[in-house]
Amino acid sequence: MTKLIDAQNLIKKYGKKTVLNGLNFQIGQGEIVGVIGTNGAGKTSLLKSLLGLTPYQGEVTVCGYTPAKQRTQLMSKVSFISDTNTLPHWISVSQLFEYMQTMHPNFDINLARHFLQGSSVTEQLKISEMSKGMVTKLHLALAMAVKSELLVLDEPTLGLDIVHRKAFYQNLLDDYFDKHNTIVVTTHQIEEIEHILTRVIFIDAGTIMADFGIEDIEARFVQLHSTSAIDFTQHSFQPLATLGGVTEKRYLFDGVTADELNQLGNTSTPSLGDLFVAMTQVNKSQNSAKGSQGAAA
Repeated sequence: MTKLIDAQNLIKKYGKKTVLNGLNFQIGQGEIVGVIGTNGAGKTSLLKSLLGLTPYQGEVTVCGYTPAKQRTQLMSKVSFISDTNTLPHWISVSQLFEYMQTMHPNFDINLARHFLQGSSVTEQLKISEMSKGMVTKLHLALAMAVKSELLVLDEPTLGLDIVHRKAFYQNLLDDYFDKHNTIVVTTHQIEEIEHILTRVIFIDAGTIMADFGIEDIEARFVQLHSTSAIDFTQHSFQPLATLGGVTEKRYLFDGVTADELNQLGNTSTPSLGDLFVAMTQVNKSQNSAKGSQGAAA
């Protein structure tokens, strides 16, 4: 698999605050990668670093270019969608098409028109005259009409209702993605992108908590359901984390099979959201323990 993104010891600081703390990862051609994290985890800073929109430390190459030094060349290979509020309200669709043709050598205006066929978005309309769903559809059409190797999406469906969010991601799969393209997306709606991802990167406090393929979830992780608390001191396995509330406990395991747990209750494959919550718990617990050890020393 061709390596499209390679980050080694990626560090980003704002003054004395470190928001990306030595990240190391690679992303290959044909992957759909979800970068998942809470607010302030470092997701947007990571994407901005990869696109050359902010200074950073470390070794980074994207589509064969160094973002900090070769951003113009890089952006000929990349499309980027953030919150659609960035589009000026006074501009019309036809003016946006003209602007894209001027600014992006790989923009195909006929392809953009094709993506908008059958929709209520016409070239005479201004952004101020469109609904949020229409603007998002336009923004996606503009991005997909750029013949790019990499599509970067930063919270692309922010503010949309569930119908438009689902339509957005379905259009992405139907009209853009193939084995030659790569998509990197950040979002808070984990459950709505789980079915399209091939891989996920969990970020917390500027560090990578986990990085694994979606197909690995069923092989690695299992969730045990119980209506009462279980004492695992008598067992050879320990849960990675405990989720749930008063009426039901859910114990999440890594590397334990369902057969080993069946005698204790019902089992299931955890959702991506459950995995993220569990690993965030573990990460915060480990960081707290390190802080306590440092204080004791």
